[in-house]
Amino acid sequence: MIATPTFPDLSALVVDESLYIRRIVRDMLMRVGIKRVLEAPDGAEALGVLAESKPDLTIIDWDLAILSGEEFIRLARTPATSPSPTVPIILMLAQPRRNVVDRAIALGVNEIIAKPFSPKTLWSRLDEVINRPRPFSQVKSLLRPLPRASGLSKMGAI
Repeated sequence: MIATPTFPDLSALVVDESLYIRRIVRDMLMRVGIKRVLEAPDGAEALGVLAESKPDLTIIDWDLAILSGEEFIRLARTPATSPSPTVPIILMLAQPRRNVVDRAIALGVNEIIAKPFSPKTLWSRLDEVINRPRPFSQVKSLLRPLPRASGLSKMGAI
């Protein structure tokens, strides 16, 4: 049996319209030592939290009201509009369609997970963004993580 990983001294921002989903993700994060978990129900509030608190990573849903996940990612990855353009972003997708996955990658997400997901799936994505961060490159106005050297995709169950 694989031991539960630990990621102490990190803060995370969880963005989802569903309070229930935010609490489930919060619990998964706390089980691996991430005690500072900030929450937002939409992209607009998430941008405010990103600017004010500068979390170590963001876990966000694509389908959000007010400011969508797509719009949040675009603003978060644009150095001119973002207080933290290289914050790791893990995207949650209820329906991981290829066109959405391609758009998310082009915008600069670090990892993608399909809902519903297990704690182990989330922990593996945390391990990628925390323990094996990829350098960023600027493509037009956006910062994007470089592709993995291995060329193998770990972007979720797609």
